[in-house]
Amino acid sequence: MTFTKSAGVLFGSELRDKAIANAAKYPWAAKIRDDIVEQAQPWARMTDDDLWDLVFGATLPRSWMVWSDGHCPSCKADVPMYTWRIDALKLPWKVTCPHCSEVFPKNDFAAYYRSGLDEHGVFDPNLADRGLLFNEEHPDPADALHEFGVDDGWGYVEGDKRWRFTGAYLIYGQWKQLIVAGVTRLEAAYVVTGDHEYSRKAGILLDRIADLHPTFDFKAQAWVYEVQDANGYQSTWHDACGEIRAVVMAYDQVFDGMRDDASLVEFLSAKAGNYKLDNTKSTFADIQRNIDDRILRDTLANRHKIESNVPHTDVTLAIIKTVLGWPDNRDEVESLLDRIIGFATAVDGLVGEKGMVCYAATGPHIMGPLLGFYSRIIPGFLEDAIKRCPRLLDGYRFYFDAWCLQRFYPNIGDSGPISKPSGYHGIGFSKAAGINPSMFSFFYQLYELTGDPAYAQQTYLANGSSTDGLPYDIFADDPDAFQAQVQRVIDREGTRVEVGCVDKQEFRVAILRSGKGDDERAVWLDYDMGGHHSHLDLMNLGLFAKGLDLIPDNGYPPVQYGGWNTPHVAWTRSIAAHNSVAVDGGRTDNNQGRTTLWLVGDQVKAMRASAPLGDVRQFERTVALIDISERDAYVFDVFRVVGGSDHAKFTHAGFGKMTVDSLSPEPDGPYEFRVATSSGTAPGDSGFMRNFMTDGSPKPGWTADWTVEDRYQVNPPGTEVHMRYLDLTPDAAASTCEGWYAPNTFNTSEDAWIPRIMVRRQGEAPLASTFVGVIEPWDTVPCIISARRVPLTTPNGEAYGDANVAVEITLADGRRDILIAADIENPLGLTPSLAKNRALVQRQTRIELTGEFCVVRFAKSREVEGVLACAGGEVRVDGREYGPMP
Repeated sequence: MTFTKSAGVLFGSELRDKAIANAAKYPWAAKIRDDIVEQAQPWARMTDDDLWDLVFGATLPRSWMVWSDGHCPSCKADVPMYTWRIDALKLPWKVTCPHCSEVFPKNDFAAYYRSGLDEHGVFDPNLADRGLLFNEEHPDPADALHEFGVDDGWGYVEGDKRWRFTGAYLIYGQWKQLIVAGVTRLEAAYVVTGDHEYSRKAGILLDRIADLHPTFDFKAQAWVYEVQDANGYQSTWHDACGEIRAVVMAYDQVFDGMRDDASLVEFLSAKAGNYKLDNTKSTFADIQRNIDDRILRDTLANRHKIESNVPHTDVTLAIIKTVLGWPDNRDEVESLLDRIIGFATAVDGLVGEKGMVCYAATGPHIMGPLLGFYSRIIPGFLEDAIKRCPRLLDGYRFYFDAWCLQRFYPNIGDSGPISKPSGYHGIGFSKAAGINPSMFSFFYQLYELTGDPAYAQQTYLANGSSTDGLPYDIFADDPDAFQAQVQRVIDREGTRVEVGCVDKQEFRVAILRSGKGDDERAVWLDYDMGGHHSHLDLMNLGLFAKGLDLIPDNGYPPVQYGGWNTPHVAWTRSIAAHNSVAVDGGRTDNNQGRTTLWLVGDQVKAMRASAPLGDVRQFERTVALIDISERDAYVFDVFRVVGGSDHAKFTHAGFGKMTVDSLSPEPDGPYEFRVATSSGTAPGDSGFMRNFMTDGSPKPGWTADWTVEDRYQVNPPGTEVHMRYLDLTPDAAASTCEGWYAPNTFNTSEDAWIPRIMVRRQGEAPLASTFVGVIEPWDTVPCIISARRVPLTTPNGEAYGDANVAVEITLADGRRDILIAADIENPLGLTPSLAKNRALVQRQTRIELTGEFCVVRFAKSREVEGVLACAGGEVRVDGREYGPMP
């Protein structure tokens, strides 16, 4: 059914009236209004003809980057990805080198563009005056630089190098900064003032966009990473999706102002006649049909051009349908909204993509504003939506639960820069929301609906630990009362969001925590591999302690070296680049692991996860976080692998220096890792690890110690933080090396070499390895004096194999811990086994365990201080049964 729009929907007259009234009554609202109006002035000052002329046609090619891994043709400095500076209002049709400030293209492209406009106002290169294609700084044809930096729209070429200056400018300058920003800023000014001058000028831009919008096809007309393979309209798919949504909402916001504007019809009908347009624009109905059909309905008919990360595409389509047909199509829209909520919350409240501070957050990030918009037109919408889909809250809670030290997130998948701190990432807070829903208001509403103080606490924290200015919402009823309510929660609850150990079994990441405040620590394990924006990172381990990210994940791949299909990206995503075990160089099977042990005690938190990989029958990691004191803890790590013939366990800390003890390494050749390809696996570029030094037969108990650089200066000046690794793996070679990583975002070519260790075992398949390590974060002096393997037997004295692990940890204060971790899976059916023999005995300490895991602590006096943890059975010491300490 075709609907005819008759009024603004998401920004109707009642909302406009409230904004105008608030701005007239309250200074805080007047400030928001004045800021919005000021931002619209560059377009308000343009003539109507100039506004109409801003919109370009699809006849000029566009490019997502000037050159994705290129440099400046003038100073030769690297200028990758999105680092060219563009300011279309101040310097139209130009891009500027961020290093030498040279401006390109060197020709007057604006004049060249105007010379090529056809009878419909669209550029035709066959009409353009090519005599204008020369370097204005070197006008003499005999000058060697006469053609330097000259771009005819298809780029400036030197040999095999091409800089698409104008192609990138069209997207980031003309389209984003002048056209989309122009429409959205003019419509916002109309909403807060009711001044029809703003709605009329926005209408001019909207109608001209509509004239040309269907002619854009990014895949046929534009480049990303120097190839043509991405869908889209003016921009590539992901940005096109958001831009169309913004344009459609702008149309809805100014519709009431456009509808009865005779001067708008007069201007656009004259343009239609002058430029021989098919639509005569003789009435507003003609203009509305132009916009409805050629922007909104054309997008509905070409979903592939805006197919983006879930749920963005469906959000855009829902907005379009709402703007076109509400309230007549309310049932259809509400049904679509329910499906969107389902998509957005499918995996522990998230969409299921990896990239913890990036793609994983797309669901909660977009749902907040979306729910805010519909709450304006459907009374009780948010409360009803939560009742229908309680998982709506899970996504926002996920980002509290995964926020470690209130400073970091596990950097899983295509995520943020290595070791970089992050604020709460479940929603995007802005003090300049303008006329959009305030996420400060939204989060406090979630607190009111749920009673969970975390939402009110984050409202406060996101505002710089203050209530001043809250909620930055021009439609708010009583900001003073809002601020007082938030302050009452803070006075009662404090600012530390309460979180404990969590196992997100759908997203497949587990986090073990202990300590409080500045002494908080958290160890995490990612126990799956595969899916959108994931890495080959099965059983990847991370650790936050002493204020820093001590075992960081790699974050976003370095696409600045030529796109996604480069050795740099393949290496960064490989399992060998992570803190995990590579089997036969690295398997690439998609795999979803499962938790097989979960224990949360007062002084010990432990988990085990399992994820077999085809003929790798066991791929299992046990991780425990054991408190030494309120300030200190260590990590016990057991990694069992059965299958293949080559097992290499990699460990690295963050940026810094590493020293090793009790090793006698000699120069060694590179490690041959494997990477994922479209058809399976292939050898990786071994140059991404270097300087291998190997001890082929070290005695277990050797150590590596990293002095970790506080790259982002999060700790007080002068703080020195170390991470020590004690390896207890028998019959394994030990290597030191360096791994290549891109430490920042993809807008720089900066790289870094991070010191790593590799523990490697090789043998006939199916090789069985049990890697055992102890990890201790420390600042002043280490708390662990020594660590060693101790034997396990059956009650009858028969020795267990290597896969059943017992370790003795001696602490600096004289206490000792005995940790026992049984091999539950035993895929080779080795005997003795816990399943058959029912108990594991550590004779020297007279411990007998009938379960899967335990930690027994002995005092300096050698008396039993207590059983810190026990899972799956009972613990006896010297015949006496002990339960876990409270």
